[in-house]
Amino acid sequence: MKYFKQPVFLAGFSIILLFILGSFYYSSVKDSASPSKLLYDETGKIIDQAPFEPSDEYPLGSDQFGNNYLFAIIEGAKYTLGLVLLITIGRMIFSILGSFILLAVPLFIRKFISSLTDIFHFAPLSIFAYLLIAPALVAFSWSYSDFTQFMIATVVLIFLTVPVLALQIANEITILSKEEFIQHAPLLGGGRIHIFIKHILPCLAPKLFLITVQQAGQTLSILAHLAFLKIFVGGFNDITYGEEEDTYVRTFSDSFEWGGLIVQNWSFYYAEPQLVIAPVCCFVLCIIAFNLMISGITRADNPSLRLKKKKSFVSTAAASHAFIPLKKEGMNR
Repeated sequence: MKYFKQPVFLAGFSIILLFILGSFYYSSVKDSASPSKLLYDETGKIIDQAPFEPSDEYPLGSDQFGNNYLFAIIEGAKYTLGLVLLITIGRMIFSILGSFILLAVPLFIRKFISSLTDIFHFAPLSIFAYLLIAPALVAFSWSYSDFTQFMIATVVLIFLTVPVLALQIANEITILSKEEFIQHAPLLGGGRIHIFIKHILPCLAPKLFLITVQQAGQTLSILAHLAFLKIFVGGFNDITYGEEEDTYVRTFSDSFEWGGLIVQNWSFYYAEPQLVIAPVCCFVLCIIAFNLMISGITRADNPSLRLKKKKSFVSTAAASHAFIPLKKEGMNR
């Protein structure tokens, strides 16, 4: 695959793959026993209780249940990136189907839909996602099961960008359909499905792959934004502390999904900042990884971008070298 020959793409892909494989590996070898909420010294004396401070044994400390926070982040990687993969694939499938529908409708309808979707190019998608998800996951969370809440959040995040993507893919197909070799294909007996699979799809595939990686990075960014808006996409449960009237409720993530870790530990940010900063850094690192992949795909699909600077340097040097002899020759005459 030509993309793996690009160092930047390979670097970004390796980061994502390392997170996913490391998460699955840790889940397969971790101890199934419940962690201890008490920390003992060599003599058996209690020296601390969860959440523990950062130490050699707990590099990032622990949560309220004694879970090593570093391992919690590693375990949550497969849920976070898995959710991103699910949403991204869903977006691409429905966008491609939507593009076929747009190609079948009259042109004025497509232009009308294009004018309606222009707002998504400027308005923050995280706000739209929050407004659509919050009623189910915040205001009326008590009336929905965990699975229903997860499905609502997933469906909203999938269809949030489908209109824009469908229009973009439809425009790409329209441009490719104007190519001479595609316009002549029906004269040779090619049907619409045959022309799309054999002629249009091979030309469209690199663009679809680029859009897919872009959508993965955008989805990860939206999940991070929703975390700061206190939205648990990966599931949550409430635990009540205290007795009688002096009680309070805390919400915890069910899956160690990075956004959920940010939400559940936000109240401890000033006392234990690493509990929030660590998952934020994971979000940032993975977003950078997706951007590296996008850069690698762009360079692989456009070799001229890599040679542009080199060619300009060579042409400049050649021009200056060719100019001097001509000038000297003219002077000698």
